Amino acid sequence: MTVNGISGSSYQYQNMLNLIRLSGTGRSSGHQAVSPVKRVSSATSSSKAAYEDIQNFLKDYQSKLTGLETAALKLTESSSKNVWNDYQVTTTDSSVAVASASYRLKGDTDITLNVQSLAQTQQNASASHHAQEQADPGADMEFEITGPEGGTISVAVGSVNENGTAKTYHQMYQEAAGTINAQSGAGVRASVSNVDGRVSLVLTSAREGEAGGFTVSGAAGLSKAAGAASGIEDAAVRAQDAVYTVTGNGTARTLRSDSNKISLDYGRIEAELKGTGEARVYTGIDEDTVVFAVEDLVKSYNEVSGLLKDNGDRGTGAASHLASFGRGMADAKTLKAVGITYNKDGKLELDKDTLKNALETDLEGTKSLLGGQFGMAEKAARRAESALSDPVQRIVDSDLAAVVSKREQETSSANFRYLSNFARSGPYNMTNFYTVGLLFNTLA
Repeated sequence: MTVNGISGSSYQYQNMLNLIRLSGTGRSSGHQAVSPVKRVSSATSSSKAAYEDIQNFLKDYQSKLTGLETAALKLTESSSKNVWNDYQVTTTDSSVAVASASYRLKGDTDITLNVQSLAQTQQNASASHHAQEQADPGADMEFEITGPEGGTISVAVGSVNENGTAKTYHQMYQEAAGTINAQSGAGVRASVSNVDGRVSLVLTSAREGEAGGFTVSGAAGLSKAAGAASGIEDAAVRAQDAVYTVTGNGTARTLRSDSNKISLDYGRIEAELKGTGEARVYTGIDEDTVVFAVEDLVKSYNEVSGLLKDNGDRGTGAASHLASFGRGMADAKTLKAVGITYNKDGKLELDKDTLKNALETDLEGTKSLLGGQFGMAEKAARRAESALSDPVQRIVDSDLAAVVSKREQETSSANFRYLSNFARSGPYNMTNFYTVGLLFNTLA
């Protein structure tokens, strides 16, 4: 009988258990047993324990080898989703700019970014007063805001409540902010600043850059606002564009942006400008991702090796794969250069710092050793694939033979006990055809 390997699509644990049980009910003559499922129910507790032990081993075998194969493929260059193709973008100075990938990156981006100025939103602020200070007589606010698109907002806030009491400066600024924010035409937002108990009215453009600039003028054509709004016409922070120079492939371009969020490398990279100065923006593999992948490979390889070492006597296949995994992955001196060594127990160990240094100093050589053709990962993947493709009978043929032998002994012993019962019943009972049928069924 031919059975798919343990990794085959048709392989199921229950089917394998049934196969094992069927093997246990067979006869040495090679004839198939009649009603094998019913026969299984008569197995002793020791036989059932043996079946379960084989099944549990096969589950562990498949799980660990599948895990190794997955870990190896992450480092194999020929695999489409390997860590060597997972490029990340970074900057040498995050105080100048931070960057992220817009979509899949390539590995040859190297840009020098020089930021001369950041994009700014315009901000105007009135004179400050104590929050609970009552407004002076005649401190009424009247002014107009003209936004970047030409829209205007008129603001008029009196200094006296309806009951005749004087308003506080905090109260007046709150009313003015509410009036401004209720109108969006000017592209300006208003807020009340409170610093150390002193309040002021703050106007902020709704967008960055020079295009977001606005003007404030006094009422009735006056150039300056008066009363509580005094000083509101002066820009504390002027609207301005970001100005930066991008140098790549020997070519320098100076650009402007009304936002600090810019695109680089034909849109593949999104960068946010954080300050003036110079920073290098480049793509490359993420060292931490590679280190994690190698760590996972080492762990999985050790788990498989340990499992086979403990179970190599279960069958021809298990012994063969134990020998395969016992062979070195590469020259010990070569592996040591990338931080991988063998301990006294024959298991792999990883020095992360050594691996990181190898990635920094010789990326291509390290990549070739770990993930290239005939590299460590590819060897591990091939060994895992071979072990998973092996027929199940071959993996545990010694176990199966032992179970079958034990079962035959148990069945033979039971047959003789039944025959003894028939003999004690006397020869006359042999004329009972029902009894004779039972005897033949037992012996069949």
